[in-house]
Amino acid sequence: MAGSIRQEDVVAVRERTDIVTVISGHLQLKKSGRDSMTGLCPFHPEKTPSFHVSPSKQLYHCFGCHEGGDVIRFLEKVENLSFPEAVERLAQRAGITLRYEGETEGRTREVGRRQAVHRALDEAAGLYQRMLLDGREATEARRYLDERGIGAESIERFGIGYAPGYPDYLLRRLSKTYSPELLVEAGLVAQDSAGAMRDRFRGRVMFPIHDVSGNAVGFGGRLLGGDKAPANAPKYLNSPETTVYHKGSLLYNLGRAKADITATGRAFMVEGYTDVIALDQAGIRSAVATCGTALGEEHLRLLSRFADHLILSFDSDEAGARAAERAFAFHENYPVDIAVLVLPEGQDPADFVLANGGREEAGRAFEGFTRAAVPLVEYMLGRNLKGRDLSDVEERARAVRSGLQIVAGLKEQVRRHEYARVLAGKVGEPEMSVMLQLEQLLAGTGNGGSQAPDRARRTRVPPEEEVEWEVLKLLVQAPDLCASRLTVADAERFAKPTHRRAFELIVEQPHGQHASALVALAHSKSEALGRVFAALAVEPLKSEEGEPTADYAERYLLRLEEFALKRQADVLRKQVERMNPLKTPADYEAMFAQLIALEGARRRLKEQAEAVGSIG
Repeated sequence: MAGSIRQEDVVAVRERTDIVTVISGHLQLKKSGRDSMTGLCPFHPEKTPSFHVSPSKQLYHCFGCHEGGDVIRFLEKVENLSFPEAVERLAQRAGITLRYEGETEGRTREVGRRQAVHRALDEAAGLYQRMLLDGREATEARRYLDERGIGAESIERFGIGYAPGYPDYLLRRLSKTYSPELLVEAGLVAQDSAGAMRDRFRGRVMFPIHDVSGNAVGFGGRLLGGDKAPANAPKYLNSPETTVYHKGSLLYNLGRAKADITATGRAFMVEGYTDVIALDQAGIRSAVATCGTALGEEHLRLLSRFADHLILSFDSDEAGARAAERAFAFHENYPVDIAVLVLPEGQDPADFVLANGGREEAGRAFEGFTRAAVPLVEYMLGRNLKGRDLSDVEERARAVRSGLQIVAGLKEQVRRHEYARVLAGKVGEPEMSVMLQLEQLLAGTGNGGSQAPDRARRTRVPPEEEVEWEVLKLLVQAPDLCASRLTVADAERFAKPTHRRAFELIVEQPHGQHASALVALAHSKSEALGRVFAALAVEPLKSEEGEPTADYAERYLLRLEEFALKRQADVLRKQVERMNPLKTPADYEAMFAQLIALEGARRRLKEQAEAVGSIG
């Protein structure tokens, strides 16, 4: 492993990287203030954006889960990287050559093992593609792609390749650069029952898979028929779980499609890689697919960063039903509207594109057909009625009861009522009757139509803590207004231990330290302290004037001192209350006089604060 990266290079990476650009590659940001952009937090489920980015400070903070920091921290968390890996990734984007402490020039060029895995996968994709384009063994693969209507432009755009049938095509070529162990770690090579190493993918059309940032992470391979096909081999084979490939949190083509998804607000979820490619050729570049696994909550969470609407498009009603049922289980956790589109006559999207002429014509036809997509809940209600004889009274009653189980599970009262009406219309029962039965069902479950309280709602914070917090924000965001007024000795003015530790860290640094540098320093001390400083840097000040003024800072500094005197007075008051004035009258009178003096000083500070304006 390379040595530690020089600190000045880390600083250069921060300064030459725009945090908004990096974060926008992972979620949709919208301007929400003079120096604030908001989006859905990628670190916890939410429907209302609480994730804030400050372009001027180059920092982010989530007021829901309290995760926060600079651009390096964001990349560490969102892509599960170590600190050096995140710095190296950003340095590569910014064109910065990193230097490492205590290493030779050759060693300084080394990257982490994870990056070596990415590189090996990328080189494997290049080898597979060259085989597809030029290899004699790839004749059948080229014929297959031609029959599927996949042209040369798409082969290049999606990096499609071919893994020949013999067992050491990659192994012989890549083992010159990478160890067999690393090739196994990358999922490119496997060990057979006899202990020999061999290529994992053989006789397959290869579809490279990338993460949302465009890094190569794995492959999907489609087996070609013929006499040379291994017996009992699966038709589709994906990379195994590796350090970089986690199928439950990957979507094929999302890295390419995210810009179009963000621009249109809409994404298509299809079943296969060729479906994605066919729609892309038809001009619909917002399609994605899961990577050899069923649609899961992590997939939906990932898509909700970019899309407002998701259309599940499948080649059969049964496939649509399975995906809809999985999506229904967690769809209300994310602010994305879901609809189900089942194509006619068992066609998948690739078949549909081929059957509808040229690319542009096929795209227009598919766009027109998407109007037939059914909202997810309505689709679920329709599935519930399939095969029922609605001319029978008892069957209609059973249909209403089972349909209401779906409706009653919805969190929002308006949606429950509207879908109860939809159910009534589908079954042919009076709306009032179905609505009454819904209310009875809700009353029986204890839901009663009321919404649970917001668990994330902030509990009431004591006034003294609010004042301490605002002073800390001033010290981070507007140090020129108050930093010279406070020294290390004033740490006792902060009653909350976390606030006191934050204050001590601030005053220990040179005056005028940039907020991003403070956040980075705090993260180096502890995760918790780093989150505190990210919040201090990003959370807006309460100043009604917009930019904080000298009077605003003065008010809060006076209130901070006032609350410090109040705590001293409270301690002294308890001591006085425990004394017997008859036994020790002199001591009692001295302490009582001290208490009166403290209370007087506290009141004067409060009056001075009120004289320069109300904090609110």
